[in-house]
Amino acid sequence: MRHILPILLISLIALPVFADVKAPAGHVLVTLGGAVSEGNMPARRGNEGGLFGFHDIVYDKAVGFDEAMLNALDQVEITKRYGPKDNQRDISFSGPLLAEVMKFAGAEGKTALPLAMDGYQSEISWQSIDTHGPILATHADGKPMGIGGLGPTMIVFPPVEDESLTEEHSRQQVWAIAYIGIE
Repeated sequence: MRHILPILLISLIALPVFADVKAPAGHVLVTLGGAVSEGNMPARRGNEGGLFGFHDIVYDKAVGFDEAMLNALDQVEITKRYGPKDNQRDISFSGPLLAEVMKFAGAEGKTALPLAMDGYQSEISWQSIDTHGPILATHADGKPMGIGGLGPTMIVFPPVEDESLTEEHSRQQVWAIAYIGIE
């Protein structure tokens, strides 16, 4: 019996911080599914309807994030010029780092595939996520981003001077995201 207690304590200490991801209490703003090690959403098979069904999204494990879960992560603000070419203005986007959201879901080191509600999808490597620090924006100019605008969530990269990198980030700066596939 004396030997079991130290082993039990070591086992408890070795557990990942987010080993028991609680189910979202509010409306889910974004779901990370696929190659995640954590889960708080039921598996999704084909032919289940809805937006995810329209985009043929299936997964065994996924983490759904509500507003409170995203707000509980450290918030970062990025201000940049954004909008149509003839109507750009400075916008302050805020939300958690995409890397932190992915770590919460057990997807550190993996590739993110944010999917816009209209089906546009981009691939963002972990190296780019880790190096450039994009956020999963939930707010623009201090207000929640709603569906029909840029929300519910959006990938936002900090501005850079390199023109080719700015172009690459522009393609990866997906808005109206409800799902991020993880590979």
